Amino acid sequence: MTHQTIEQELALHGHTVVQTVGVSMEPLLHGRKSSVVLAAKQGPLQVRDVVLYRRPTGEYVLHRIVKVLDGAYLIRGDNCIGSETVPAAWIIGVMTGYFADEQNRYISCDSEPYQRYLKTLALRRWWLWLRVLPGRLWRRIRRTMCRQKNKRS
Repeated sequence: MTHQTIEQELALHGHTVVQTVGVSMEPLLHGRKSSVVLAAKQGPLQVRDVVLYRRPTGEYVLHRIVKVLDGAYLIRGDNCIGSETVPAAWIIGVMTGYFADEQNRYISCDSEPYQRYLKTLALRRWWLWLRVLPGRLWRRIRRTMCRQKNKRS
């Protein structure tokens, strides 16, 4: 039995199903519980598309496009604050749907439940940003205090 990479599977069949790993796309997808259906990349991508890309290190990442740039995309996970600029050449697949939490029920990206989820993205991002704000402020205060202490020494 030979194992194929995701790129080979997409080139051979045009689509594939992979299990997600990690928490960056929560609450939509849960690590090792959700599976996504990917189609080979065809044509220009749009804001809100969920794409699979491969970093030069070989690591696969599944995140959402938040801005289309010239020859690249600004990409971020639904559960992430920071964004990453990804060249178009790194993108290998686009999510067309998913199976949530080990269920056999397929949810298409064109379906009403998914479209409702998309409408809540902006609110979710603000909530996430507010949730991490106290920690970010505390770290900045500590850094400032340490710098002042080192200047006195």
